[in-house]
Amino acid sequence: MSRLREALDDVAADAPALNLADWAITSSRRRRRTRMAAGSAAVMGLVVLVGVTLGIFPGIGPLMADKPVVAVQTGKIADLPSRGVGPLSHAYRTFCLVGGPIPPDCRNGEWRVVTRSGGTYHLPQALGMKSGPHFYPLAISRDGRIIAYYSRSAMTFMVRDLASGAEQTAPLAIAEAKLGGNAHLELSGDGRYLAFTGYPSKKEDGLIIDMRARTTMPLPVGWDPRSIDGTTVTLTRNGLYGQKPGIWVMPLTGGGSPIAVGESYTRFSALAPDGAAVAALRRAQSRDSNDDTITVLDARTGKVKKTATMRGLPKGSRTLTLGVWLNAAEVTLATSPSDHWRDNRQITYAVNVETGQVRQLAVYHPQSVMHLVIPGAAAAF
Repeated sequence: MSRLREALDDVAADAPALNLADWAITSSRRRRRTRMAAGSAAVMGLVVLVGVTLGIFPGIGPLMADKPVVAVQTGKIADLPSRGVGPLSHAYRTFCLVGGPIPPDCRNGEWRVVTRSGGTYHLPQALGMKSGPHFYPLAISRDGRIIAYYSRSAMTFMVRDLASGAEQTAPLAIAEAKLGGNAHLELSGDGRYLAFTGYPSKKEDGLIIDMRARTTMPLPVGWDPRSIDGTTVTLTRNGLYGQKPGIWVMPLTGGGSPIAVGESYTRFSALAPDGAAVAALRRAQSRDSNDDTITVLDARTGKVKKTATMRGLPKGSRTLTLGVWLNAAEVTLATSPSDHWRDNRQITYAVNVETGQVRQLAVYHPQSVMHLVIPGAAAAF
């Protein structure tokens, strides 16, 4: 559930996150109105008070400006302890050189994790971003108890149990250059397997890494890992880069065959609990949006098993991508409350694939939804 969100990552790989001119004009007008309404000292005091109350500043995406408009540093955030950390709610990258509110104790481009109980920690062990920009992946197991990331010191992937502090290092070095601009990392529930790809890469194979057996297996070029269970990795291809959309349930020993699906499908879920189906979203008229239906596809044939119109999403919601299944009938859906590029909220829902009815699960307020990771998914579902 990121990396950051997956749908926007597709666009962000080839386009700037924000329109600088538009932001500058809007910010200038906002500052002029603020000076007319109250003295600057009172305004800053209010900003600090809000920052302390919320503990995090919802902001805009990672536009690198010369100086921050608001740079609030209220209190220090600890580094992740070596052990004894509870399950995570989510993780996100922080950006300190943006045109907007800055999180307390900001470290530019670095990962920050948040526990279900509200504890917040820096993750200095993990490489988050370098110039380019290149964003390096992080994954959280579905139960929130295990994380995987690219280690600064080991120069490869690391898997860490948060409670015990036990760490496993991948059996091979991986050059930073191979991570690509929007690398994707998928973690199995028990932390044994990692699936990595320089998504969306059309040049190099990805990897399946067995952390226990210390072995690796290549993943085919252009395929994106969506889930890993004890025997298979589910790969999908969304058709946004001149490729044919498809599904491939590949044994962890290799083999199997890709299955073609309809040209209109762009977003896919993890493998369903029965091991035989994948849910999908369908492209709307716009290349970067989906229609209001959800479809269940047979993972062995690619044929449509059922389609339902989603009901219960607030007006103006934009569906982003699908994630893990909660049970045989419900799959998770990531949405944005609007299509405005400044909106930093992500709302996740459970969608009943039989009826189309949705129910809200959680609301996240990262600094940018493009750089949010939640348990069980690589980049914001």
